[in-house]
Amino acid sequence: MKKMMKSAFKLVAMVIALIGFHVAPSVAGGTLSMTRVDGETVHVSLEELMKLQATEISTSTQWTDGVQKFRGVAFDTLFDTYGLKAETVRVSALNDYNVMVPADVLRNDGAILAYHLNDAEMSVREKGPFWVIFPYDADARFQTDTYWAYSVWQVKSVDAAN
Repeated sequence: MKKMMKSAFKLVAMVIALIGFHVAPSVAGGTLSMTRVDGETVHVSLEELMKLQATEISTSTQWTDGVQKFRGVAFDTLFDTYGLKAETVRVSALNDYNVMVPADVLRNDGAILAYHLNDAEMSVREKGPFWVIFPYDADARFQTDTYWAYSVWQVKSVDAAN
């Protein structure tokens, strides 16, 4: 009897662990780190970002099928709200991919830091929790290697101090 209970307990523990493993990646949430030119880093939660004015872009991408609806914060709003003043920022992903992006490109070309894809939070598996999105269908210049490289997904930080 004791051996059967021990086996049952192990089975229950394994099931709980597996459920946790499969559920955890689907929960987006996340925190964005932003470093100002003076080196001060601000950590902003998804909830805080969602309190800022939202911008929506419906566009296709080379990584998705068909037109998708993205919602997020325009970079000019993000930069102004959190005091990121630089000519160039480094945008870094969870896998440590990073790219230097002219701040004017992010401000003036309609880029958003997306936190929703088709009205849902994005899991890491879905390129979340944050993804740099341009209105790719609006202009052929957004469909170039340069802009694809700027389109960082799984964004963890924006660094104005570089």
